[in-house]
Amino acid sequence: MSEAECPLKKNIYQVDSAYAWVVAFSSLGLATIGSGIFYLVAIAIVPQVTELGISAESASLPYGAAMVGMGIGGILMGWVADKKGPFGPAILGSLSIAAGCYLISEIRDFNVIVIVYGLLLGALGNAALVAPLLSNTMLWFKERRGIASAVVGAGNALGGAVWPPILFWWNAQYGFSSCYRAFAIFALITMLPMCFLLRGNRPPESVESVTANDEKAQIKLFVVPAHLFVCLLCMAVVGCCIAMSMPMVHLPNYAKSIGFSIEEGAILLSALMTSSVIARIIWGFICDRIGGLKTLFTASSLQAIGLIGLTISDGLAYLYLAGIIFGIGFGGILPCYPVILREYLPAEGLGFKVGLVVFFGAVGMALGPEIAGRIYALLNNYSTGFLAGITANIINLTIIGGIIKFGFKRGRLEQAFN
Repeated sequence: MSEAECPLKKNIYQVDSAYAWVVAFSSLGLATIGSGIFYLVAIAIVPQVTELGISAESASLPYGAAMVGMGIGGILMGWVADKKGPFGPAILGSLSIAAGCYLISEIRDFNVIVIVYGLLLGALGNAALVAPLLSNTMLWFKERRGIASAVVGAGNALGGAVWPPILFWWNAQYGFSSCYRAFAIFALITMLPMCFLLRGNRPPESVESVTANDEKAQIKLFVVPAHLFVCLLCMAVVGCCIAMSMPMVHLPNYAKSIGFSIEEGAILLSALMTSSVIARIIWGFICDRIGGLKTLFTASSLQAIGLIGLTISDGLAYLYLAGIIFGIGFGGILPCYPVILREYLPAEGLGFKVGLVVFFGAVGMALGPEIAGRIYALLNNYSTGFLAGITANIINLTIIGGIIKFGFKRGRLEQAFN
């Protein structure tokens, strides 16, 4: 059968095709399953502090190690994806997550657990499921790039809505070791088949080098050099991720500290995460209409407003309102960065650039809980720590607002390089 007689074969190699959505939703599935290793910290490790012989302050170290490992590994994985495509990194990431979780199920040495989280679950595991998958998805879309990025970027938030109750039940019924072992087996048998859905050749138009005229036009659009534009995005993502990660880790304990129960705090966190999942798709539509930079500024503003609300609210209803506003805001932030990079920079080397931004975002995600937790341990309240997060969020808004206002020689952002 010729290529002309086989529309499926023809569509596989086109942007915005049916196969492009297979790539997007397969990437979503991989990211959602891979994110479970972060929620296992709260569900399986934190309740085991006595058995593991660690302090409560140390219990979040695996989370931070995985975040930093994911950021460092993401740069390399993004570079590999640029050269070879996402299939190899996705296979490596899936096997590493399964192997790491199975190894943790067999040990009780907390130091080894932290190392496994940083190396197998972070640098080799989730690192392969963020930058490579996001950058690859950007190459498959043009008309619906914002929605596609939102779909793939929803993996962590969707994991936050799905994994905690499942893992809590399993851990309560069968214990720490069984919980990690079951997750390892589930990851292995579900993630590997999804990886094979990513093997299609990228659309030719997505990997061709930009023409000299296009590149000159794109460079002239910036007031600052393109590499400085990437640096500014890396600085900005640290600020929004510091603010973002504080409630994600400390919200249940924060609710307890102001007179509510841990259970009410956990439900509040679930409502926050659920609102972020729903909002993320809506932000994708908005991003396709107004562009990544304006969408990022708007979403980051809502996140700051939500964090202010969480800091000053003293009633449960107000906490829910603030939490939902926060969730709606943060749901639109992270998917904007790959879209921005694809909108304003050439496709060549996109995975490496996304990997850089993911690295700095991971640093912010690791710093946020540490800042809030250590300030709480020192002052016995979360307000000061949350104020530090609000300040970091304002720095993010200042950078993004400055890029929008002063970063381009022409005022119309829709004239940017595509």
